[in-house]
Formats: sequence, C-alpha cells, structure tokens
Amino acid sequence: MLIGFVLLVSACGYDACEALPVSERIYPDKAACETMADRIYKVRPNVVLICGEVHR
Repeated sequence: MLIGFVLLVSACGYDACEALPVSERIYPDKAACETMADRIYKVRPNVVLICGEVHR
C-alpha cells in the first residue's frame, strides 16, 4: 500500500547508486514532493533530487 513520497538525494547523480533521504517527512502525493524539490533547486541548483515512493 502506497502511503506517500519521500524526497531523496543522490550522491552520484542519476547513476545506479543508493539515494539517501533528505528528511524523515513523507509527502502525501508526488506533486507536494516535487514542489519541495523545486524549492531546494533554487538554493542548490546542482543537487540531484528524486521523489521516491513509500510503501507500508
């Protein structure tokens, strides 16, 4: 069961490596997660952020 989305940061870009959570916050939908990612891009434009699904 999908419960929301979490914002992840990738240390090696879009290559196949593990992404780490930015915070413990779980966003209710992908749009809310992407909105937060856009806000972070304004401060850190070179960071690679990914919205990942959280399942129960």
